[in-house]
Amino acid sequence: MLKNYITTTLRGIKRNKVFTLINLTGLSVAMACFILVGLYVRYELSYDQFHEDVEDIHLVKMKKTEQFGGSYDPYLPPPFGKLIKEGTPGLEEVTTTVAGAGGMYVVKNGTDYIRENFYTIESSFFNVFTFPILYGDKSNLFDDPNSVVISREMALKYFGSENAIGETLSVDGKGNFRVTGVLKDFPNNSQFQPHFSFSLNDMESLDSWGYNTFFIYIKTLPNSDLTEIRKRIATIYNTNKPEEAMYEGSEAELGSFANSYWQLSGSGASLNNRDRGLGANKDVIYLCSGLAILLLFIALANYVNMATAKAMERAKEVGIRKVNGATQNQLIKQFLGETLFFALLCLVVAVIMVEILLPSVSQIMGISLKMDYEDITILGYLLAYALFCGLLAGIYPAVLLSRFNPVKALKGQKQQGHSRFSHRSVLLFFQFTISAFMIIVLLVANKQINHYINFDLGFNKERVVSISMTKEMSERHQVFLQEIKNISGVEGVTMGPLPGGAFGFNTLEYKEKTFKNVPRVETDESFITMLEIPLLAGRNFDPEIASDFDNSIIINESLAKKLELVDPIGATLIFEGSTKRVIGLIKDFLITGSMSTAGDLMLTPLLSGRVNNLLIKVNAQNMASTLGQIDAIWDQFDYKDSYQYQFLDDAYEEKLSRLQNLTLIINGVTFAIVVISLFGLFSLVAFQTSQRIKEIGIRKVLGASANNILFILAKPYAWLILLSSLVSIPLAYYFMGNALNQYPNRIDLDASFGVITVISILGFSALVLLSRALSTIRTNPVDILRNE
Repeated sequence: MLKNYITTTLRGIKRNKVFTLINLTGLSVAMACFILVGLYVRYELSYDQFHEDVEDIHLVKMKKTEQFGGSYDPYLPPPFGKLIKEGTPGLEEVTTTVAGAGGMYVVKNGTDYIRENFYTIESSFFNVFTFPILYGDKSNLFDDPNSVVISREMALKYFGSENAIGETLSVDGKGNFRVTGVLKDFPNNSQFQPHFSFSLNDMESLDSWGYNTFFIYIKTLPNSDLTEIRKRIATIYNTNKPEEAMYEGSEAELGSFANSYWQLSGSGASLNNRDRGLGANKDVIYLCSGLAILLLFIALANYVNMATAKAMERAKEVGIRKVNGATQNQLIKQFLGETLFFALLCLVVAVIMVEILLPSVSQIMGISLKMDYEDITILGYLLAYALFCGLLAGIYPAVLLSRFNPVKALKGQKQQGHSRFSHRSVLLFFQFTISAFMIIVLLVANKQINHYINFDLGFNKERVVSISMTKEMSERHQVFLQEIKNISGVEGVTMGPLPGGAFGFNTLEYKEKTFKNVPRVETDESFITMLEIPLLAGRNFDPEIASDFDNSIIINESLAKKLELVDPIGATLIFEGSTKRVIGLIKDFLITGSMSTAGDLMLTPLLSGRVNNLLIKVNAQNMASTLGQIDAIWDQFDYKDSYQYQFLDDAYEEKLSRLQNLTLIINGVTFAIVVISLFGLFSLVAFQTSQRIKEIGIRKVLGASANNILFILAKPYAWLILLSSLVSIPLAYYFMGNALNQYPNRIDLDASFGVITVISILGFSALVLLSRALSTIRTNPVDILRNE
């Protein structure tokens, strides 16, 4: 019996090559997308979850005084961690780290300088977080202040052996460090990436309450009272805090480390690993999951449509099997088995697609995804997923086929009713409703991206190169600037933190009112002129006027409005305790890019004495030669890094990369949904024409033209498609309107999106109808009616 079922299944696949190919393509694409989304969601949701008892790990935060903003903050003084450990019951361990990861240059072979990140930690760090030691003694990792703990990956990279204990690591500007520990491999989806860890105990500021630049993590004992721990921590701070402390000391907060990955700000832990691609955003997970479910629904609905459409051709087979004694349960098992076999076949094709697409998807997502076939749970999930799809797609067609009346089947009589609201029409309606919805989402998302790319930021960024200055360049910035200015292809040079944003934030006072955290840009007189920022009133900085670089300031429109200055020129402001006179008013411009709004901004001369970023405007002629000359000057100042620059227009477009990648995902899924929906239309047209083949023959004999018959066949689908558009378009406008409200500088939703959607769907549907119906219409009516 089983052999017979398999033979019948293979014959059916071979006999219906077109339908099999359509079903295989649609379901395989949907499965592949679902698997890819599953890998991504699994990766994101398992972030930091490999640590033992991760729910017991917390990040200590204190409430700032009103003078410093009044918010909770994790940046704490280093002595506080030791006091918490000594005076708080219910804690298993406490560890202190420097806030976030630092940067250094590892010297390899005496000549190669390789940029690496590092952490500065206590040895108790490895008692709180699960980073197992592969080589070395956990109890004395940092007994020597010139010691370093590295990962197995770095041991192989720099020493060619995973057991690098006793090897010397040379760090530019810091000296030599002896390797005392090698960590086992750890996941990429970890906020901490401790490839290099140095001892915190060697720092001079450990006893100072004035350095609020450390994170304190605690690991609580099981069933500890977190409320009591918070109160105790607040009491300890309040008892030991110095005068003019940053924090009140009355309230403490324990941030869950297990959930801190999702907090882009205010978490502290978010500083540890910023290379997250599209991650740390649950909205992205919801969006990708929703799109994958929609695509799977479309594919399964399409399979059901095509399976039931082909059911009529198997009516006689069912009749013969029933006459020969087959029961309904046996028939259900047979047809359900065929669907399960087909689902497994689709799974194999889907896995192949996944392997082909994984590198591209990983690049779009900004993370490294892979299929781990050694993980038995992965294989179990894949098999269960295929069985689920097979059962979901096959149960209705199997039951439908098994219920055929054998007498009617063998006589060739129809088995189904004639309701225009059949399940096939309903499924097709939902398919095209989703398709129309997604087309509008696609159109709006792409237009918004193009709107951002071409948005006027309020200054001229054409042919402007942005360079992040190294320490050596910054220390001799005047010499470096002058050499750059001497290049014939350079039209202008200035300093400014574009595209990153303001250099710093300061407090302004005006008429007994205090304005905190006002963004500041340190620059010179070339900033306004080179970037062509409109000067609305007053004048620019003048190098011939010495006082301009001591007590002058330029403000923008937003800041003038906030200060309630109708005529700001000549107004006197208190800048961090020093008197500054407003000499210029500039038009607002979007310093951080098109996804921001114009805010307060002031321009000041170089106050810090350090130039962090340089802006160079190059001539359009011989641009490559000019950039090459800048490279040569770079090499004179920096022996470690290669010349790194970025054109401002590219830099601001790169700020949109996350949104562009999301749009790319939407485009791909929308294309797949529309194509699979058209496959569903193809199957329904094929079913209708096969059911109405004799009617078509009679109409042709009675004189109906091909256009008349085509109109009769297409009319029900035209109404169905128009109805789905009427339902989906208002929903899409409502959804996208709410979505766009979250973004500044959004586009307006006009009628063009709906019009383009309707025209597109009707056009594609017309092509499908013509491709399937014309062959039937052109059939000789004699060949259709000869047996009647």
